[in-house]
Amino acid sequence: MIKRLLLPTVIVVLGLASCTKDKHSTCMLEEGIPHHADSVIQTVGDTRNVPLILSTIDSLEQEGELSKVRVIFYKTIAYNLREEYRTSFALYEQLNNINLKKLTDLCDVECYVYSYNNYVRLLCEMKRYDEALNVAFTVDKKLKAAGHNSFIDHHDIAQIIGNCQLNLGHTQKAAASYQRALQGIHNRLSIHSDPLDYRECQKTMNAIARIYIEKALYNEAAPWIQRQDSLYLLADKHPHRDSVFQDEMKAEICYCKALLAHAQGRNDEAEKAYNDYLSTQTSKVTGNIINNNEYLLQTQRYSEAADNYRLLDQYMLEGNLENDLENIGRYYIPKYQANMLAGRIDSALSIANRVAQIYDSALNQQKLSLAAEVAAVYDIQGKERQIAEQRSKLYQMRLVAITVCLFLIAVSFGIITLNHRNHLKKLRQEHRKLEDAYDKLDTTNHQLIEANKRAEESARMKTNFIQQISHEIRTPLNILTGFTQVLASPNIELGGENLQDISKKMVENSKRITDLIDKMLDLSDTNHEICDCCQDNVMPIEIATQAVEECGIKEASHLNFDIKLSQQAEAQHLITNKTHAVKALTLILDNARKFTRPAEATGVSVGSRKERVTLQIEVANNQICFIVEDTGIGVPPEEANHIFTEFVQLNEYYDGTGIGLSIARSLARGLHGDVILDTTYTAGARFVLTLPINH
Repeated sequence: MIKRLLLPTVIVVLGLASCTKDKHSTCMLEEGIPHHADSVIQTVGDTRNVPLILSTIDSLEQEGELSKVRVIFYKTIAYNLREEYRTSFALYEQLNNINLKKLTDLCDVECYVYSYNNYVRLLCEMKRYDEALNVAFTVDKKLKAAGHNSFIDHHDIAQIIGNCQLNLGHTQKAAASYQRALQGIHNRLSIHSDPLDYRECQKTMNAIARIYIEKALYNEAAPWIQRQDSLYLLADKHPHRDSVFQDEMKAEICYCKALLAHAQGRNDEAEKAYNDYLSTQTSKVTGNIINNNEYLLQTQRYSEAADNYRLLDQYMLEGNLENDLENIGRYYIPKYQANMLAGRIDSALSIANRVAQIYDSALNQQKLSLAAEVAAVYDIQGKERQIAEQRSKLYQMRLVAITVCLFLIAVSFGIITLNHRNHLKKLRQEHRKLEDAYDKLDTTNHQLIEANKRAEESARMKTNFIQQISHEIRTPLNILTGFTQVLASPNIELGGENLQDISKKMVENSKRITDLIDKMLDLSDTNHEICDCCQDNVMPIEIATQAVEECGIKEASHLNFDIKLSQQAEAQHLITNKTHAVKALTLILDNARKFTRPAEATGVSVGSRKERVTLQIEVANNQICFIVEDTGIGVPPEEANHIFTEFVQLNEYYDGTGIGLSIARSLARGLHGDVILDTTYTAGARFVLTLPINH
């Protein structure tokens, strides 16, 4: 996850060297002198032996050679290098107990600042943007209150804050943060202009340019690339020019130029920049070969990307990277996509099988890693008897979560493989038609173009599917893992109400995963066009009552719900499949419940006003009509048909996979009915489920 954290020796040199810099530097108190203990840790750090580093820190701490803030600083770096981030988080929390006003040693203050710097970066790279911003601004207030310089004006921190703001949709605030980063760069280079200073400032500029390109803000990205060019020329003329730094800077700048030029349709410039990137030694490093496949995938050079991914095993081995859940999503899934899009079906299926095989191992490894990290922070001896019952319950919950995730992965890959096989079958048919009707080239060419469009749409839907399913699994699973850690912590005593609340939330998130699987199974059934047996004799109000109960809309605190049953509908009976009818209506009600609640990420205030959802049951044209009206965000008329497409969700700030309405319509049509969107209704959204009285 955190691959850009500096190695211990480099951090020590940077952090402690800054202790003797100009009085305008951050947190300057008095002339700081690195201790003998710092030199010892630097020497041990050269071994890259994390256990040895940690044991050395413990020994120096026991001897009173290291202050508490330096212990936190050095240990978090070591744990981050070993990717034990939960342990790092526990140590970062201890920074709250440090009284800044009592820190009289400059090096201690610098260690405090660098520790929080790494903490904020870690939160950002984990996509915990709101939390990262909160920590950064809180630390800034503490530093200013203690008489130190601004934390958020440091160019590295300002860039991270800008990234968080941009990811949260606050474009103007992000631009202001990036300007603070630029000012911080000018301040740093006006005092120190060594090759390392140029390299660190260029990294900040490159990170800003890359996220602007990622967000398709190309005009904003271009000036940051130009600034990197200027910085590169200055560094190249430095009397102590560092050839390694220069090569790394050139590689990053050229690769960034290639991404921007391609995104703007300047393909010749993009290729030239990419070839310049390939001419560097940095591009030949295994890690860069793997991580910089983004350009090849964007330019549809899938075969080259697939060839590069052949080095993945070597890269994982050299970097001592585990086959954990994070690396499955970061490396194996893109490798699978590259091979699939390159037409290497056997290789893609082999990768998919391997992912399925190592998934269980990854989950077990995560469990063992969690246990080891907790043991490193807390003394668990003598607590076994007190938490035995909690561990038993915890093990059962983990077993359920693992089973659910494995089943969901199997279903996901099954659907992807089935869709791809169907697509390949259609392509082969089109190819045979092309060979048989060579004399009708124009017509056949048109058919081939249409088939290619369908292939691109299929690839897009698969990508959306993987991203959405990954998010939907990870969110509740992270919550389960978090509460799991709390329950397994021996030093935390929880009262009955807290345990009941934690249990309730764990059950809710387990149900969320279960509901997602149910939807996936429903989608699989509807894709296979399973016929429905309509033999249940039910009244419309029975279907409505059961659907309302299953979706839980009556318990939604943010809205008022009401059912209206016409006299004509009250006396009617339906011959239908009650289970599927209830399921279709449940999905529509669930959609109304969700999209009447403002998404937190949009910044909309809920206020005291409650939204409204109404279910009307009427008879029209020998059909029972279940009319669901809400006062939510609504659906634009032009999206009336698009909204029923699988994996389509018009507002990205709301949870969900975008398959609920598609399943509802498929179930209704299987019952000889339908689901439509009434575009004449403008107070929110109105969906109408129709079921025939006789068919």
